[in-house]
Amino acid sequence: MKKYIIILIIALLFHTSCSDSFFEKYPTDSMTVENYMKDTDEIQTVLNAAYSSMSGTFANSIVYIGDLPTDNAYDFKLNNSSNHIALHESTVDSQNGVLSDLWYACYQIINRCCLVIDNMEMVASTDEVYNQLVGEAKFLRAYTYYVMVRVWGDVPLVLEDITDYMAVFEYARTPVEQVYAQIIEDLKDAESKLPDFYESNNDKGKASATAAQAILGDVYLTRGDYSNAKTYFEKIIAKEGANLGLLENYASIFDANNANNKEIIFAVQYANNQSPSMGNYLGSAALGNIQGIPIDPDGSGSQIYGVNILMMTHELEAKFIENDNRRTVVYTDLISPDYSCTIPMTLKYFDYQNVTDGISGQPDSGCETIISRYADIILKYAECLNELSNYTEAIGQIRRIRERAGLTTDIDANYESIFSAIEDERQLELCMEGHRWFDLLRTERTKTVVDAFYNRENEVVLPTTISIYQYGDPNSPLSVSDHELLFPLPYDQIELNPDVLIQNPGY
Repeated sequence: MKKYIIILIIALLFHTSCSDSFFEKYPTDSMTVENYMKDTDEIQTVLNAAYSSMSGTFANSIVYIGDLPTDNAYDFKLNNSSNHIALHESTVDSQNGVLSDLWYACYQIINRCCLVIDNMEMVASTDEVYNQLVGEAKFLRAYTYYVMVRVWGDVPLVLEDITDYMAVFEYARTPVEQVYAQIIEDLKDAESKLPDFYESNNDKGKASATAAQAILGDVYLTRGDYSNAKTYFEKIIAKEGANLGLLENYASIFDANNANNKEIIFAVQYANNQSPSMGNYLGSAALGNIQGIPIDPDGSGSQIYGVNILMMTHELEAKFIENDNRRTVVYTDLISPDYSCTIPMTLKYFDYQNVTDGISGQPDSGCETIISRYADIILKYAECLNELSNYTEAIGQIRRIRERAGLTTDIDANYESIFSAIEDERQLELCMEGHRWFDLLRTERTKTVVDAFYNRENEVVLPTTISIYQYGDPNSPLSVSDHELLFPLPYDQIELNPDVLIQNPGY
């Protein structure tokens, strides 16, 4: 499905009756449902547009928010990218571009999903087609709200096509509990309507029942409902086989030429060598541009470099021991001429096809942005088992991940040791995939872990400038305040709707 969804760019160009930029004062939409979406083929293009809206700022922002505000990643400040620097330094305000872009993208996806769900009630369709389109739309809507509720807390809950533009100004923030209830309802409906897996390459990459179960398990885990979370993760684990499992080669999970492999449950799709470009910008964001020195992981003469946004901290790189197989996606061969130290980077978004094609400068990455994969499920299952005092089985699940990494497992069978082991393993296994911030929020460890990083409690000694890029200025120590566990609503949204959209405290 990699090209099937993203190649339909025309789906992004038509306008519907629902304003894509929710709460925008002057909507630009001109085409209405009265002259479009008269059959399932036309509704399919709207669904394709919802998928396409997940690429770009939506998927990028999830990774930026998931890693930059933590001990995983930092912005190498030479790019002067204040939005990303602020995320890492816990100095975000309501005018942060990453957050405003994410808000826009979320409601663009939600609006398109609402259009699919509403209009499928008004066209002729078989049960199979109805279940497929509505199931996919409800999954995408639910996952988008799940992102939003963890980033902002209460958010406006829109569940229908807005035909009256003035009605958008009536939408206040909906309490978190009500948003979660809708997320769970949508995901359960998607689970009941969609297949577990797809056989056709044209369908692989679509939302599935397995993907719905993965997000349902995550939602219940985040809510502290460990029994329900365990149930949904066990549904997934029971499917392990030809269509689902851990790949032997860790690096192959992220290979652009191995898209939608059996470890990936759901991912945002990209493709290289397309015109216009359909590449993954994280391919550039995750690589450095250190005085134009190319990133050449296999010694084949690569001329590729990046833009310094999502750089791996030295502290994270140091946690990968020498014989950890996951080091195959950690690049440490670049040495800064100015500072005489290595500048580590992740290769999870490095598309080796670019090297074959002789691309120079910023890459055209076809690597996916992975939302859920099987290793993530196994470690979350271990978390549930630990919370339910099943220590022996929890250690067994952790062992599966460490064995794939070529490591032994020696964990004491008690809650604290297993909790710490899961936290460490998730950081190493899933770094730069947008999980760390949300993991720490879920376990109420954000301030402890991130403040320990800012306070240099496990400091890797670095040249002063590089150290300040990563840890902040020691003369003005950084910290995470209580109110910063939620991010601010975008300033322009508050200004457009000040009577009902109330800013999060502290901003």
